[in-house]
Amino acid sequence: MLPGGYTFVHAVFWFVVLLVAVGTNLIPILLTMGLGILFLEGTGKA
Repeated sequence: MLPGGYTFVHAVFWFVVLLVAVGTNLIPILLTMGLGILFLEGTGKA
């Protein structure tokens, strides 16, 4: 499992990113980047 602090920082980070995305219509780009980051984290840190 992930440490609680790491999970909290991730939640805040993605919440801010989501607010920026909604304000700037960058949602498709950020979704693609997010999937790429999740893939890299899943393969690199697993």
